[in-house]
Amino acid sequence: MSMDILEGIGLLQAPLMWWVFRRFFKRDMTGEMIASAIVGVVWEVATEPLWDYHFKLTYYRDAPFAELTGWMVMFPLVILLSEKLYRLALRTDRVRPHDKRIFFFDIISGILVCLPLEAVGARLGVWQYRQDVLHWDWGMIPLLNLPWEVPFGYALLLLIAPTFIRYWEKDFEHAGN
Repeated sequence: MSMDILEGIGLLQAPLMWWVFRRFFKRDMTGEMIASAIVGVVWEVATEPLWDYHFKLTYYRDAPFAELTGWMVMFPLVILLSEKLYRLALRTDRVRPHDKRIFFFDIISGILVCLPLEAVGARLGVWQYRQDVLHWDWGMIPLLNLPWEVPFGYALLLLIAPTFIRYWEKDFEHAGN
């Protein structure tokens, strides 16, 4: 598959997810997606030297807009799954405010959602890890063919990103009111 087609799919994924959730689930994902974009920009700018992207439309060096829309899709899906697993496992109808157990569910959900997407992106050549900078040496995850450092990095990111998104999502949805 060509990089141009992959980039087009990447750019369309966030608006498509927003529409699907609005249309079929009656859920407004606007706030979660905006907060996710903020986390995505911070992450991509801070880690830009660690990978080489191969898309054309970028906002900072080679950090592509299509990767940003990936964060806008990935984090809301992580949060949805995390909160469903939390409610199921703890047999409750809602996430209790300030319950630290949500971190566990965020990490588990993040690994379940993010690792397959990371594996697909890496396999399709959307980016390459800069091993000359990273010096990752923990080995590779069988079947996914990803470095073990990848889920570790996601776990660290997932300790803060979903909390930030949950905190700010409603403010972004009602910013114009």
